[in-house]
Amino acid sequence: MPISTAEVLAGRALWQAICAPETPPISCDETLLGEGVRRFARKTAPTVAAWLIPALTAQDPKRFSADKLERMRQYNRFTRARAREWLELINAAGIDVLALKGLATATRFYPDPLIRAMGDVDLLVRPKDVGRLCDLLAGQGFRFKKSRNTPIWGFPSESSFHPFVSADGSFVFDIHIAADDYPVSIGLPVDRVFDAAQTLDVDGVKICVPSDDHLLLLALTHAGRDKFGPDSLRSLTDIIVALTRANLRPGWPDWGALIDCARAGGFLRPMRAAINLLAALGVGRHLLPEDLLGSYPWPAQAAFAGVVRDCLTVFVAAPSRTAMQIRDWLLISSSGVLAHRNGRRRHGLVRPWSGVPVIRPRFSIRVKKARTSASIVSGAVSGKASVMTPVTSPALMASASTFQIARPKALRWKMS
Repeated sequence: MPISTAEVLAGRALWQAICAPETPPISCDETLLGEGVRRFARKTAPTVAAWLIPALTAQDPKRFSADKLERMRQYNRFTRARAREWLELINAAGIDVLALKGLATATRFYPDPLIRAMGDVDLLVRPKDVGRLCDLLAGQGFRFKKSRNTPIWGFPSESSFHPFVSADGSFVFDIHIAADDYPVSIGLPVDRVFDAAQTLDVDGVKICVPSDDHLLLLALTHAGRDKFGPDSLRSLTDIIVALTRANLRPGWPDWGALIDCARAGGFLRPMRAAINLLAALGVGRHLLPEDLLGSYPWPAQAAFAGVVRDCLTVFVAAPSRTAMQIRDWLLISSSGVLAHRNGRRRHGLVRPWSGVPVIRPRFSIRVKKARTSASIVSGAVSGKASVMTPVTSPALMASASTFQIARPKALRWKMS
């Protein structure tokens, strides 16, 4: 569907109100502007829109009523309370974890953490501690639940697993063993993220989160990983809030250090694209690194123009799969990253990636005198393969009375 000039102008008015509210408003079609505000609220959260652009959301009192906003805040409050309970349990067990994404950015970048919408809670854990963390939570009823629309080569992420869902289904952990997929995991290894982490007091519970620089860098890479499509709007909004409203320490961010990290890790391309996109949306150039600002040569210029158009209009027309793939080739992923990703997919076609941390123990499991794999999926006997449970904890092993386990030795968890 072609996008009209009036829709682009309304988008510019919307993003100017978000990025530079002190500037005079742009005259545009009020109906198209209102539609853009509603799309922005759906992609981020009504509470975010009401806080960032109160003058615009006030024109739609039915959709942004006080009751609806309070219900959204109550849901965020519930999610944070559950997260606090489980993180208190994890802290008591002596397992080091870092909160990523929503929980961390809401606490560090927003004046009120209840503004920022939260779904699942992302946790970064050192690979050597994955087994302990999964055992602890599995003992409390958590189960891995297979994500929908998993590709034929298996779970696409190499830094995280399928959602880890509580017994009552009301809370979800997304467990990460790297800050982000390759090549971010090379330039920003787990130990470096932990070494630079900061400890926050969240409702009386000590929660560790990445440093502000690392939070900003990961938001930039997440937007690139989502190919600057509709799913990237939350990350882009977090970045805008951090740069224009967070009022963190003087001299923040250290763009030189972030650029060096991205260059060393091989993910400078998506960072450059994100920085130029922020400038096109209306973020002041004085807030962005001058070294990364600049125009693209053709044909990358055409791909970038499509990215800007889609974001300005808040995806009034969703980009096609072909357009998303082209922008990935021309703006985001280097040839080395594409080769790595395709190699992983070829491997997955032969042996699909499970998306569950599996056990590689040195013992056999006998089922009616037949040898089988030591990686057990909850429901494999009953046929319910959508919920997967790694069997390591005594409680889970006791429940698997069908199995006889001989000569148990050290267990280790890894991505399969």
